Amino acid sequence: MTANKDWDALSAAWQQQEAPAIDVEALRREASRRGRTLRRTVWLETGFTALVVLLCALIALAPDSDGFERGLFGVLALLMTAYQAYMVWLRRREWSEAGLDATALLDLELRRCETILHYWRFGMWSVLVLWLGLFAFWLWLLAQDGDPGRAAGLVGGLYINVLVIPVMGIYGLWRSRQARQRRARLRALRDQARAP
Repeated sequence: MTANKDWDALSAAWQQQEAPAIDVEALRREASRRGRTLRRTVWLETGFTALVVLLCALIALAPDSDGFERGLFGVLALLMTAYQAYMVWLRRREWSEAGLDATALLDLELRRCETILHYWRFGMWSVLVLWLGLFAFWLWLLAQDGDPGRAAGLVGGLYINVLVIPVMGIYGLWRSRQARQRRARLRALRDQARAP
């Protein structure tokens, strides 16, 4: 009988222990650091996209460009602009973490994790579809009786992307794995914060 009382006393003492509190300041510092990184990344991506779009426009509008080059590089410029606009729109809710309480910070950081996962999933599929489209277009050009120089002009871009896409894919898998691990940790913290 005393064993049961001892277990009951131990159980009561254990239940009265306070759960470790969430370190809100550490969470705020982490969110602030990630917010700065996000803003810097978006600015760099947007600048790089603007540079690529400018180069595509210069090629498309060059006096010696024919209709084929104008169409190809014009479409690439439009696709790049639309893609970057979508990425900025996707991240628009994640710019600032100022003035948020612990629960709102956790929600913001969870949203950032989800955005990273979506970003890499959408981005890699988009790049792959674009590459496959260019490859199919190249094959179609080879089958035509027209100028073989046009088909040869796409070969460099196709070969470079055979190397670039897998490297980007490996980096994207690594970033996605980090985001999943972080999401699991943040969900555990959110559950802890919601516990009575």
